[in-house]
Amino acid sequence: MLEAAHAKDANKILAIEDDPEVLALYKSFLQKKGYEVLSAAGALEGMSLLQSNPDTRLILLDLNLPGMSGEEWIAWYLQQGKRTPVVVASGKGDILTITKGNNMTAALTKPFHMEELQELIEVLLADDWHDQVSVDKKTH
Repeated sequence: MLEAAHAKDANKILAIEDDPEVLALYKSFLQKKGYEVLSAAGALEGMSLLQSNPDTRLILLDLNLPGMSGEEWIAWYLQQGKRTPVVVASGKGDILTITKGNNMTAALTKPFHMEELQELIEVLLADDWHDQVSVDKKTH
């Protein structure tokens, strides 16, 4: 039983999304897949949750947030020196420009299928995901 609780803690995801329907969809889908999901409706709430949950393994971030843009949030996040991967999910056309050259971020352009999100999360939560990214860069 303790092992199952540890596995769940090891897969804590912070979803930061201002659209309550999208946030509820993320939470419902990811919880069904066995993840613990923290949800924030804005950038500042996301910052607070991340600081109080240092064991967060992955962040799912929308770029259109009230109070602070996703780009500003990423800049703050990188200044913290954290190594948690960020999946930027947005309908903005410049999403790839924002994540390009930053091996701590990945991009999903909205709309996307939840299975695409699941596959990306599995890769990013793999123990060797940095190695996978490095191999990818060497072959392209």
